[in-house]
Amino acid sequence: MIASILDNDSVHFEHRGAGYVITRLGPTDWSVRADDGTAVGALTVMSPEGEEHEPVYGGIVRGQSETDYEGSDWESIVRALVNELLDADEPVS
Repeated sequence: MIASILDNDSVHFEHRGAGYVITRLGPTDWSVRADDGTAVGALTVMSPEGEEHEPVYGGIVRGQSETDYEGSDWESIVRALVNELLDADEPVS
């Protein structure tokens, strides 16, 4: 997905067999939720222009207040948030 897709009010994507929605909260903030409404985390713009002249995004895991993931690839950051949620929900064998 390209960065301009974040200009939409919401974006639906599939990851690891389930659906998720990124919803715009403001000019630099988005919520990330599963299709069933479960909060996954948030995406925010840390800097409008990083070293590669692209925005730098931060991913915040649900229940946290600081970023756990940062970089210019917002899609990978959002997928990492989802992975963290899914991995936490998996039973330990």
